[in-house]
Amino acid sequence: MASNLNSEFNYRYQVIGSTPWEKIKTLKGFLEGRKRAEALEKVSELKHRAKLEELKHLKQIAALPHVILTLEAELIELESTLEDTAHAFALNKQELVIIRKLLAELYEIAEPTRIPGYTDDQMFEANANNEFTVTIGREIQAEIIANGRPSPAKLLNAMSNPQTLESLKLIGLVPKETILLEKSDIDDILKLNNINEPKLISESLSN
Repeated sequence: MASNLNSEFNYRYQVIGSTPWEKIKTLKGFLEGRKRAEALEKVSELKHRAKLEELKHLKQIAALPHVILTLEAELIELESTLEDTAHAFALNKQELVIIRKLLAELYEIAEPTRIPGYTDDQMFEANANNEFTVTIGREIQAEIIANGRPSPAKLLNAMSNPQTLESLKLIGLVPKETILLEKSDIDDILKLNNINEPKLISESLSN
């Protein structure tokens, strides 16, 4: 069903996505929803006409009064929403224009970065690392602005991806001397504590 207009401001600045490809992914989802809503305008019109024809037929054949009254009640209920529905469909058309315009702008930015032969879906996947890095970077920056330092939880999240951590070090959001523990370091820690991974996993499963 069509709904009230989502403004261009919302689509431009509030839509999910920190990178052009992720914003394209999100906006394409909105576009599909609005296109389905556009198709429902014709469905709504046909259903209204069908009920009018049905009522006309029932009166012609002198159907039982309660059958006619029930259909008349349904028509009154349906027609009470026609004005709002028409308004929503008109706004939906405006929204389609907005989304298509923003998608065109984003494709102009994103196309030079497309990997030759890659579809949009493949680019969404290839861009996942960039999206994660930029999003985490912005969240860390927001925490620094608000609290003077990033939270341990957000740093731990950044450390889950070595490429993200290196990028944040390059732009100065994480100290350049930060060293990420490698698997060999974790193995050494486990050995120092006389713990081996199979045993640890076994104990974890038993609990």
